[in-house]
Amino acid sequence: MKFNKLILAGAVSMALAACGGGGSDSNSAAPPVQTSPVSVVFNGTAAVGAPLAGSVTVKDSKGATKVAQIGDNGAYSVDVTGMTGPFVFRASGMANGRTYTVHSVATSADATGKINITQLTDLIAANVGGQLAADYFDQFDKNAATATASTIDAEVAKLKEKLQPILTALGVDANADLLRTPFTPLTSPLDKALDAIQVSVDTTTSVATISTTANASVITDDLKQKATAETNPLKLAADNISTATTDAPLVKKALTDFIGQFANGQPTVEALLPFVSDGFLHDDVGAKDFLRQLVSETVLVGATFSDFEIHQVDYSDPAKVTARVSFTVKTKGGQILDRLENWKIRKSPTDGVWRLHGNQRALELEAFASMTKLVNAGGTCYRTGLNFNIVDRNPANNTTAGLVDHIVVMGPGLPQAGLRYNVAGWGQEWRNTVNSSTTYVMGTDCSGTISPMGDDGIARLPDNAAYVLTAYDASNAKLSFASGSADGTYVLKVQRRPLNLSETKASTGFPTLSEQSLAALASFSTRDLTLAVSGVNPGTVTWLSIWEETSLIGNGLESTESPTAAGTFSTNFKLTALAAGETVKARSVRIESTDTYRRYMQTVYNR
Repeated sequence: MKFNKLILAGAVSMALAACGGGGSDSNSAAPPVQTSPVSVVFNGTAAVGAPLAGSVTVKDSKGATKVAQIGDNGAYSVDVTGMTGPFVFRASGMANGRTYTVHSVATSADATGKINITQLTDLIAANVGGQLAADYFDQFDKNAATATASTIDAEVAKLKEKLQPILTALGVDANADLLRTPFTPLTSPLDKALDAIQVSVDTTTSVATISTTANASVITDDLKQKATAETNPLKLAADNISTATTDAPLVKKALTDFIGQFANGQPTVEALLPFVSDGFLHDDVGAKDFLRQLVSETVLVGATFSDFEIHQVDYSDPAKVTARVSFTVKTKGGQILDRLENWKIRKSPTDGVWRLHGNQRALELEAFASMTKLVNAGGTCYRTGLNFNIVDRNPANNTTAGLVDHIVVMGPGLPQAGLRYNVAGWGQEWRNTVNSSTTYVMGTDCSGTISPMGDDGIARLPDNAAYVLTAYDASNAKLSFASGSADGTYVLKVQRRPLNLSETKASTGFPTLSEQSLAALASFSTRDLTLAVSGVNPGTVTWLSIWEETSLIGNGLESTESPTAAGTFSTNFKLTALAAGETVKARSVRIESTDTYRRYMQTVYNR
């Protein structure tokens, strides 16, 4: 199932005069007493609604840095004793299965209180610096003079002015400081505001777009413009915010009630139908067919949904109120089953119940970073790039009009004219025209394969990059997808860039077959294969498949495995007995695991 204040202090030496004892008339000076430097520590919370899990880096005005790990519930503490204010902060990590990097800014005097690091403080830091927050952090030793107390306070006040309707609607204290007021993720009113307020930044124009999860209200923020230059700025509307806050637990309940049907066994399709909407469509599959697939998956017994997040609730049509959500599917043992799921939940206009609506896409689509280690009898080579899985299970429902001949994918790192994928047969994966694969190879040392990007180019690819898929007919006329799209295209996001080739070759994250397993694989007469695997991510399930080509036919078997805490597992494949005169020509084993950022780390053994 496919289901981001330094207190200026120094050591003070004091010479203490003391009278000599023993009847002496002379005075003697006691040795100076050294006091330790006063410890200067920044504390606060790193969160984007949900708490971040990752690290905080603080940089001072001279470019010196210190790193601290983020603790429970987004709490961080970093000692800046001996560093020189002002300071900038960068929090990088995961929240709700996604990658985030957000920034903040503070003066030396701020170390007496708390400093938050959120998507809102990221805006404050950017406005203080007059540039992208990431660039401000990177260049802070040259731009630290802009981080004065008056400038910071002005930007905090201006952002709060723009957001005041939302803050008021959610019960945020009128005296709250978006930069300095302590809050508790998942519970406090300020955290609810972080859940409701979304920020995206155009890195070309340095203009931020601020929106909400509950209405179409949008305001912009020119990062280059100072607060003093903004008079009577537009404010973010609070329409539907209170309603969305009430609806949020009901949306989540729709998901938990659904997966709860798998708590003690495999339910029937009939038992699951009440939890899905009338117009359910997911990856080009209708409700009954999709549910039939799910109830056959034993790995879902005892499974749970986690990392739940609401990205948008569309209240524009009362008959079609729909929430766009993401979540992670985990097995009974707590292992991640696949990449982050993106679904829609529809509120019934008749009984008011929220039900699963699927992603509403007329194609099965996936996009993710993929790194491959190819182990052949003659040597080993590596590939890295982006994988776009496109499968059509019902050509009749694809577009509003016209038959899809090909899809062009546009986005960071792809050819300027886009990456073309030609239509394939029913249920088959579409392949691109560059290297006849689902994967667009960006870097490789494998012979006979084009490597269009160097290490630096791949390293510059952004995280959470968006890729737009547009359909065309045979005459190259643009078509519009019939469902699951506001503008006729589909947009897929890749949360973490691929490793570049050097990083790929140095990675220890590739699965490994034992020497004994390799020997058995190469022994074509062996029909009962036990394969022992190590080096996989213990936090995710692993997919293993074997393909055998004989003089008569090609056959494949696959398995889903739950590795041990050490990242190992062993599994057995019983291959079909060879017919008289039938010989084995080749065998291949593919082991697919994922890293922390859900990038594919796969090893392919060819014999």
